[in-house]
Amino acid sequence: MRKRSYLTTTRGGLFSSTGRLVAALLALLVLVLLILRIVAPGLFAAIVSPKFLAGQVITEKVGTTVSFETRAGLMQDRERLMRENEALRAERAILAARAGDLERLLGSRTERAGGILAGVLARPPVSPYDLLVVDQGSNAGVRIGAAAYGPGGIPLGTVTNADARTARVTLYSHTGNVTEGWAGPTRIPVKLTGTGAGGFDAEIPGTAGAAVGDQIYVPGPGALPIATITEVVTDPSSPSVLLRIQGLVNPFSITWVTIQ
Repeated sequence: MRKRSYLTTTRGGLFSSTGRLVAALLALLVLVLLILRIVAPGLFAAIVSPKFLAGQVITEKVGTTVSFETRAGLMQDRERLMRENEALRAERAILAARAGDLERLLGSRTERAGGILAGVLARPPVSPYDLLVVDQGSNAGVRIGAAAYGPGGIPLGTVTNADARTARVTLYSHTGNVTEGWAGPTRIPVKLTGTGAGGFDAEIPGTAGAAVGDQIYVPGPGALPIATITEVVTDPSSPSVLLRIQGLVNPFSITWVTIQ
């Protein structure tokens, strides 16, 4: 009985001493931390919250990286959209120009135009003067000798060569070409000699009465205007006058023709 009582007393004393020691250490730690907080708050924060600070730094870095990547992605999307917008603007301009050319060529009518519609691949000065290369040939039904018409149905010339996919149109104004026609409202018969660059010369009697501004016509469905008299050259020693004539269509700006 005495031995058991002794052990119990010893254990109680040991636990009591250990508890008091732990309590004293905790109290000392709390006191030290309290003093550090009062005397050196920055050091206190560094000691008690390193994990918090580390987490904050990591969060800021991740946020910065995500923000940078987001901005970079937005910039790439913006540049892509700008490129697509420029491409669409260019395509719209091309379509508008094409529509304008076709309306000038065919008018605003809605019924199907007769003949073969052909785009001009080459014109002066890329091609020889008063010669057009068009993008339709024998595969589309283009034949040598067919007539070519410009804006408003104005006669331009005839097809002088055709392969499978392209053809050449020699304009009436080609140097040396001779075309029968008429001058003025009274339809004075004239022989038009091409001088190149859309121009013609014609010689008629001085008494015929042709004047500057009169239209020049060639045969077609009726009389079709192709040019205008720009100058009447007289010579007192000659009963004839020389007419300087300029075509109604500028050969340097033709973009479409119809071939019949």
